[in-house]
Amino acid sequence: MVYDIHVHIAGSGAGGSGNFMAPAFKRRLAFRLLARRFGLSADAWGLPEADQQLRDRLLSWLDSSDVDKAVLLAFDAPHKHDGTRDEGRTLMVTSNDFLADIADVHPKVLFGASVHPYRIDALEELERVIARGACLVKWLPGAQNIQPDDPVCFPFYEILAKHRVPLLSHTGVEHFIGTYPNSLNDPRRLSPALERGVTVIAAHCATRMMFHEKSWFGDWCEMALRHDAFYGDISAFGSPLRAWTLRGLVRNPRLAAKLVYGSDIPMMAIPLSFVGLVGVRRLLELRRIKNPFDQAAQLMRAAGVPNEVFSRAGSLLRI
Repeated sequence: MVYDIHVHIAGSGAGGSGNFMAPAFKRRLAFRLLARRFGLSADAWGLPEADQQLRDRLLSWLDSSDVDKAVLLAFDAPHKHDGTRDEGRTLMVTSNDFLADIADVHPKVLFGASVHPYRIDALEELERVIARGACLVKWLPGAQNIQPDDPVCFPFYEILAKHRVPLLSHTGVEHFIGTYPNSLNDPRRLSPALERGVTVIAAHCATRMMFHEKSWFGDWCEMALRHDAFYGDISAFGSPLRAWTLRGLVRNPRLAAKLVYGSDIPMMAIPLSFVGLVGVRRLLELRRIKNPFDQAAQLMRAAGVPNEVFSRAGSLLRI
């Protein structure tokens, strides 16, 4: 079984989907890349059928791919410490129910929930989405204003551990939707979750995308070797600097055993990032693959990612 645990979907809330996208976000590079990938113009995002079209486009890719299960990720709004939503910094929301409804009817889709731990109703909402079938909970601390080592999160962790729901949390610098300090994405802040029995998957293994950026990759390696329940996903590893990091990871059996496959779709992998690791002829073949799910997975296979990485989520997710 091939599991992709890191797939994004968004929407404007058209048609009552519960999604949201702020005008400020539509001016960002992330939105332009998203719109281009889904083949929609900026004006089309406000139409009643827009969110449905986005869903259908993504599912058409998934249906025709070799990926067996994909976790579609919700995205909760940022909240302040008093429990209220931070409206001024809310760039986008992907509704839990929007994704749960898709997972109810689509055999390849798994529901990745997102619940902010500062919400007044955080624990109740967490129990609700677990009852709706959430296979994991996703956080992006530097975009949602979450401090994972804040004691307010500890009861949240207790519920995750009780139901054996893993936490997928972004680690490292956030490039596309960050509005809060990147220090919130330090993987060491996730230690209280591990101490309370939660399986934690650090998205991107705390790597950096650019040379000038801070990297917490060394901290991720140390934690992965020290904690049995600490893993990292290889989403967004289709870029030059991360491609070379991946080379070292797959050559270290102890660290390779802590990797989980994710694509970060609709973000695009760059096959030519692997020049020197994969033959040029093979990279040109990968560039011609139209299905983004297949292109991303085959690129990782060509780079030497072991088969177990693609199937490991089957033993970690709450399915």
